[in-house]
Amino acid sequence: MRKFDEYSLPSLTKSMYVSQQKWLEKNWKDALKIHARRNIEGLLEKINVFDLWGDMLTDEYAVAKTLIPEIFTDAYLSIHFACMGLYKQANVCLRAQLETALRLVYFSTHPVEFGWWSSGKDEFFKRRDVWADDFVYFRRLDEVDKFQRVCDANKDKINVFDKVGHLYSGLSKYVHSSALHFQTDPQRFAPKYKKAEFGKWLKSFKETQKYICLVLILGFANDFKAASLPVKKRILKVTEESKIKKGLRQLLGLKFRGRV
Repeated sequence: MRKFDEYSLPSLTKSMYVSQQKWLEKNWKDALKIHARRNIEGLLEKINVFDLWGDMLTDEYAVAKTLIPEIFTDAYLSIHFACMGLYKQANVCLRAQLETALRLVYFSTHPVEFGWWSSGKDEFFKRRDVWADDFVYFRRLDEVDKFQRVCDANKDKINVFDKVGHLYSGLSKYVHSSALHFQTDPQRFAPKYKKAEFGKWLKSFKETQKYICLVLILGFANDFKAASLPVKKRILKVTEESKIKKGLRQLLGLKFRGRV
């Protein structure tokens, strides 16, 4: 195998490679000095629940075998890009992750459409998302509707797909390069660790994982109920909010002691 030698690279390629290595190392170190124990470790623990979802769903749903690894990878790469100081790309990954999770729920009961979509025969989807405008498909799912009623009865203001829509819209601004969501700024071209931008991304990351897990629980309610107690607790932990956990425990008849 040919040995890599950076000094033999063409001049522009070498310049790009060397500069990228420098700022990549610096930005990772700057991020980890502050966030390794406080945040990053916890985020990696959160996304490990997708292994549990894979174990739960892959045997029953062909779509899960294709989409769950992608859901995990988008989250993993989002962390990677954020630690590199590439906040726009980190948020783009989150929107992709959210979309893929929504497709997992939709295609799990639409195998014909999944076959079209996965083979590139996507004429059916060209002018709309598979879930239609304003996430109307998901709003009409029985478990989503029942969850909303439970939350209303508890006087907890949780409208799942209003929240998902708001999150999706915010992440889309990075995809479409809204003026306030550029990677660069007039004062600096090279990426760097920025406390405010990292914090903004961190909040979006946690919200994305929360609502993905909530949507998957509601979309695969019977599979979730059939899972072992430790698995259910680990997944519920990602939803974070006590009122969400309360609503799910009531809706699904989950009975276990203590807080999650």
